[in-house]
Formats: sequence, C-alpha cells, structure tokens
Amino acid sequence: DGSCDPFVKLQLGKQTFSSKVITKTLNPKWRESFEFKYFSTSPSKLQASIWDFEMGYDNHNFIGDTEIDLDELEPNKPLKYIFTLDGMNTKVSFLLKILKFAELGAAELQLQKEISSAETNSLADQFSIANTGNELSCVGYMIVKVLRATNIPGKKLGNVDPYVVLEVENCRAVSPVREGCLEPEWNLTYRFPINDYHSVLYLSLFDEEDLVNDVLIGRVAVPLFNCHGIKRYTLKDATLSDVGKGELWVELAVFYNPLRAAIRTFKPKEEIIIKQPAKFDVSLLQRDVKRITTQIEKLQDMGEGLDQVLRWRSKPTSLVSMIMFILIVHYIEFWMLPLAISTLLFTIWLSQRLGLKAKESWVRNNLNKPYYEAHKANTDGESSGFSAKLDKMKAIFTTAEGIQKGLDFAASIGEKFGHIGQWKVPLISAMCTIILFVASILLYHVSLRYVILVWGLNKFRKFYLKPNLVDNNELVDLLSRVPSFPEIEQYRQIRNRQRREAGGEASGDTKNKDNKSKKNE
Repeated sequence: DGSCDPFVKLQLGKQTFSSKVITKTLNPKWRESFEFKYFSTSPSKLQASIWDFEMGYDNHNFIGDTEIDLDELEPNKPLKYIFTLDGMNTKVSFLLKILKFAELGAAELQLQKEISSAETNSLADQFSIANTGNELSCVGYMIVKVLRATNIPGKKLGNVDPYVVLEVENCRAVSPVREGCLEPEWNLTYRFPINDYHSVLYLSLFDEEDLVNDVLIGRVAVPLFNCHGIKRYTLKDATLSDVGKGELWVELAVFYNPLRAAIRTFKPKEEIIIKQPAKFDVSLLQRDVKRITTQIEKLQDMGEGLDQVLRWRSKPTSLVSMIMFILIVHYIEFWMLPLAISTLLFTIWLSQRLGLKAKESWVRNNLNKPYYEAHKANTDGESSGFSAKLDKMKAIFTTAEGIQKGLDFAASIGEKFGHIGQWKVPLISAMCTIILFVASILLYHVSLRYVILVWGLNKFRKFYLKPNLVDNNELVDLLSRVPSFPEIEQYRQIRNRQRREAGGEASGDTKNKDNKSKKNE
C-alpha cells in the first residue's frame, strides 16, 4: 500500500532494546534514546536492524541491518552514524555516544546514593587547570541528587504516581515511580559527563498512567553554571513559560575545566536528537514580532538622538559631541576598539561584584497557583476529502514556520550581544573580556594587514589539506551558547510570593506591636 510500520531493534551482547512502532509512514522519526551498559569486557559490535511491524504475527518483515564498531568512537564525543540499506534508497541515522564516567569504581559508583567527599575531591582534581591536557574531550562532570517533591496536587480520580526524568545534552535518566504519593522521596544520585558547559539540565516531574500517556506535572530548566548546592525549584508548565504544579528538591554539583569549556565554546553545539522539533504557534509568532520590534525601536531611538545632535537642537550637547568626534577620529587607533569593549565588560563585572549594579538573579516573582490539568492525547489525522486544502495549509504553515524562525534568529542576535555585556553568562563574558584585551595588545604590536594576511593564508591552508572540510564560524558558535530572552525566562526560577507576603505581614505586625508598646510607655 506504499507505506509500512517500521521499528528498530538494537542489540549489544545480551542487552536488547526495541523502538516504538511508527505506523503508516516511509519517513519515520523515532527520537528515542537507549542506554547500554558498556564495559571493557563487553562486545564491541552494536547490532542495529529495522523491521516492518505486522499486527497479529510473531515474525515481522525484515527490512535491513547494520553493525557498528564501538571501538571507533571517542568517549564523551557524539557521532552521527548513517547507513544505507543494501539495494535500497533507504537511510537510517543514529547518534551514538559513549559516556565515560569518573574513575572511581565504574558501575559501583552509579549505585551510590550519597555524594562523598572522596568523589568530589577526585573530580575537582581531575578537572583542575593543571590537568587540562589529560582529556580534552571531557569538559566536565555533573552530579544530581534527586531528593523529594512537595506540594503535588491530588487528582479527583485515582492516585498520583510521580517519577522524575533528568535530561542533559543527549543523556537521559528516569527515577523509580513512587506509587500513590503526593510527597515522594527518592534520595537517588545520578551522574552525567558534560560535553558542553553551556548545556541545560531539564528536570521533569511526571504522573504515571496505565491506559493513557503519562501526565506532565511540571518541569524546570537549569543552566549548568547555576547547578550548585541544594535547590528547591517551583516547577513550570510544559512550555517553561508559566507556573506549573509542585516543587522539586535536588542537590546539584558541577565540576568543569575552564580552559576546556572555553575551547569547546567555539565548536558547534551537540545536536539534541530526543528534543521534539518546534511547531508553528501564533502566540510565538506574536512574541517574536514584538521582540524584533523592540530591537528596531531601540535603533530608531539611537538614530533620532544622533539626528538631534546633528541638527543642533541643544547647542551645548552638539558642541561637546563635535569636539569629541574630532578628538576620537584624530587620535583613535584600531587596537583601541577591542580594548574599549574589553574595559567596558570588565567595568560591568566589577560593578556587579562590588554591588554597584544588580546581577542577573535568574528568579522572577509569581503567584504559586497549583492546578491539575487532564491529559489530552495529541492525535494527528487527515481527511482524504480535503487533501488539496490540507496540502495548501501545510505549505502556509511551512512558510509561517520559516518566518517564525527568521524572526527568532534576528531578535536573538541583538539580545545575545546585550546579554554578553550584562554578564548573564559569566564564563562567556569573561572569555570575551580576555580575548578582546589580548586582541588589543596584538593589534597594538602587529599591523592589521598582517593579521588579515595570516587569517587568509590559514583559510587556504585548511582547505588545501582538507578539501571537504566543513568550516564553522566561531562567533556564531559562541553566540549559540548565550541564552536569548525567552531562554532566560525559561531558566529563571520562581519565588513563592505567598511566603514572602506572609513574612512581610509578620514583620508588619511586629512593628505595630512595638509602636503600641512605645505609646503605652
């Protein structure tokens, strides 16, 4: 009938996994992850096969298979593996990654419930600057201890069976289910090697269901540079834009090497395959239009201010501006530009350290509104009688998605440069400060023409040695690590306003009592 119901089988030794069945399609997308226990004594060949599911039959139709040699993979470095089925124009792609854990006991380490001082000391030494050259592929290591969940609302029918899903980069871990519990405790520790210090940890609290898909209670996104100590997170909704249900208590610790993290920042980000692709949303389109409009209005304000100076609307201001323009144009050298920007970044950082300027708190106030929404399964269907109209609608949505992505990209560029100047990602701002300072010294001693010459010859050299080299833009790779405004809103945690207001009322009552006692005296 021109379609099939494909699924994939994966086998490593005695370990076997099967993907879900994608019905009636020739272009399936599974976006699933499977974790194998791989030791030095384990088989090195991963068997992968694709099958066509047949309802009611034990033997499914075999489509093709391949064998992947795991010895060719570097630890903690993802590899996108694509193979073509023999005699067919069919390609299947996998993303493989071998996670190398800290050398503290391999499998036994993963079973520990406590974060020991011996482990933290060993990790701190392993990722110290003195040991930078030992393992350049491994940027860092994260330990997450899931403690408990609180304030989970009950359901009208049935019990709540909560469990936690932890996701960072392409690593995923799932906690055990605590059946019929509104105040579950886990006290379980999970460990993840880190390939990029600018990654984000996603913590999701689910309610397990038997007959329908599991219900998301709430989730939270935490950048790795904010992962430290014992935290209580007020969970958000599925879009990470509004308050969700319940609170999650975790203990976080991240160990990383600053030099490796800085080098990794100028390389392409790892593709997250288990993340669902974004779909067109009218509200998101309106948000992005508002963001780009804000950026344009700022440029217009700057242009209007410059126009006011040039037209001598305020003669003292215009006179001072003209004198400054003459001095700058006459005496400025090119090496002064990166020095000025580096000095500006350093000044902002120093003012934040001294308390003269507020730092990014990553917390926004909101009223805690617990609620419980019934799960609605998403069903996709097409009516054969309106195929032409459906095709037209698909084309419209595809165009709208492209516009949405373009608006998001344009708005994000201006926001990200602003966030670097505001030190919202301290490591990147510190890197820019140092790089610009070093660039100013280099440009002071070396003529710009020689720098451009070396840069051009290096480009010729790279493509001469590797004709098929896919070049990357280091500036774009660096900006991809800086969160945009919507991402910052997702990462920003929620402070419980009710508790703060209760504390304010209590302090107010105390002041009233003190005033009454003074009057009586």
